[in-house]
Amino acid sequence: MNYKDPENILLIICGSTGIAALALIFRYLFILKWGFDAFGANLVFIIIFIVGLVFFISYLETIQKVIPPLFKRRKQIIENQDIIPEPDKVEDIEPTIETESEESIRNETPVINELDVIREKHEQDEITRKREVLEVAIRYTRTTFAPFADDQNINRLCEYIIQYSTGTELKDVEPIRVKDLQNVDLFHFGWNVWNHFRINKQDDIALFLKIVFAKNLKDVDADTIRKKLTFNEGKRKIRLQEKL
Repeated sequence: MNYKDPENILLIICGSTGIAALALIFRYLFILKWGFDAFGANLVFIIIFIVGLVFFISYLETIQKVIPPLFKRRKQIIENQDIIPEPDKVEDIEPTIETESEESIRNETPVINELDVIREKHEQDEITRKREVLEVAIRYTRTTFAPFADDQNINRLCEYIIQYSTGTELKDVEPIRVKDLQNVDLFHFGWNVWNHFRINKQDDIALFLKIVFAKNLKDVDADTIRKKLTFNEGKRKIRLQEKL
């Protein structure tokens, strides 16, 4: 699928608008009917939008891969049937060509469909896996910081975790305020999150901690944070965890 094609761009924009509207409806349902807070509803909106958009793009790619070859082969068959046969010698050859063409269509089309199904299943499995990994990280963050921060700071921290999981650059960050935690506790939290996602280097999670917990780590540089992510001496309230 050519993402620079204006027609494809227009299709994706139209589809995204519809998906966003549907996700917005679900967001309000989760708030009004099931009592979700703003953060939970926003998370539902993001998940529904991302899943819907990926599914829509996969559907477009499937259509563009499968339909044109079928029409092209059908056109070739029609053109072959319109050819006026010449002497007897040509008539003996024509059935062989037509039979091979039909057999080729029957043999190739199921293979194309089967491969598309495999690709689509793989994409859906990957989306599900990423969503489950993110949900575990959010649940761990909320549980870990519940005794040490208020709801507003915890919700902001969860939003920053979502951005980290997607590789989005942090902008206009309001530092998280925590109480009764040492720097080593924040280092351990950072290592646990990094180890859970395993999407980048430890330098990235160190910079994440430096930005998000700017008030607590104002006297510590990012390189020192990286070196002390697994520092395990003294009293600590957040422990290193191989699995969240």
